Amino acid sequence: MPILVLVADGSRARFLRAEDGGSPLVETGDFVHPESRLRQQDLVSSGSGSGRDSGGYGMHSMGHENAAHRRQPEAFARELCDEIDRLRGKGSLYRIYLIAPPAFLGHLRAALNKQSEDLVAGAIDKELVTASLDDIRSHLPKRL
Repeated sequence: MPILVLVADGSRARFLRAEDGGSPLVETGDFVHPESRLRQQDLVSSGSGSGRDSGGYGMHSMGHENAAHRRQPEAFARELCDEIDRLRGKGSLYRIYLIAPPAFLGHLRAALNKQSEDLVAGAIDKELVTASLDDIRSHLPKRL
């Protein structure tokens, strides 16, 4: 039965597949979330562009920019979990392994629905999205 390995960070993800527990990993998909790479001020503008309110005091949108930037990894995690759910719905998943840095791993776990969450056989909190397939495989159990 097919096994999915999702290797991700806040802006990029790779979907890897093994046909069974002893098969080699094959990359089947690559996702990029460019909004996660944007600077905070590029995500949100203050609207008027003047930076001043009617009283002449400076206005700051930093709180809104930070909030917008913090939401990007959550949105990307939801997008990835939607894809996992789509694959699960087609009956093409037996087990799932998640590999991501700790903060993004938390976003992924929060975004998984119950049916997909039940298929998670393991989670590894490492930054491996740019690693080779052999390196990724070395961090997984010998038999998936």
